Amino acid sequence: MLDTMISYLWPEGMTQFTVVGAEATAPDPNDRPDLVFKTSDSYICCGTISDSEWQGFCRATGDPELAKDERFATPESRSVNATARINMMQEYIAKHTTAEWLERLDAADVPCAPVLRRSEIIHNEQVVARELIEEIDQPSVGKVRQPKPAARFELNPSAIRGPAPRIGEHSRDVLVELGYDERAIKKMVEEKAIRLAS
Repeated sequence: MLDTMISYLWPEGMTQFTVVGAEATAPDPNDRPDLVFKTSDSYICCGTISDSEWQGFCRATGDPELAKDERFATPESRSVNATARINMMQEYIAKHTTAEWLERLDAADVPCAPVLRRSEIIHNEQVVARELIEEIDQPSVGKVRQPKPAARFELNPSAIRGPAPRIGEHSRDVLVELGYDERAIKKMVEEKAIRLAS
């Protein structure tokens, strides 16, 4: 799933990190979605939909009384009291660092993840381990990075086959493959129907 998200969201959310050496720093968004919580040093997301996840969160807080709170005893009551639950979770989560919470929540089998700045994504340990980002030389631009194709096949592996072509770079090859001779191609160029890369 991470592979797919990186691949599909790169064009919209990560374009400022495409050209290596020309990255920009994006400001934090003002509005944060539900289930994103501020830790003492950054942000995490975590979910407590099922009873086991809620009980896991309660254990992770170290507060034995939390699991006894009737407002949050069932999925229905947690939904009805969502605002109170989320605000209360925020109070607990603000007391510790992201690293501490990820360790606690993982140990309690609660779905969780750090919320990364866009500049942190390319250095994230899972992104690096899965080799999701590739760097290639792009003529006239320099070294650029982009995500590898999300779909991976054993028999026919997908790959980035090189930099983006210049305008008209492959026009002649395509037209020859379609059966046009040099004279016809020259005429198309003169009539400005096509453009060949210089």
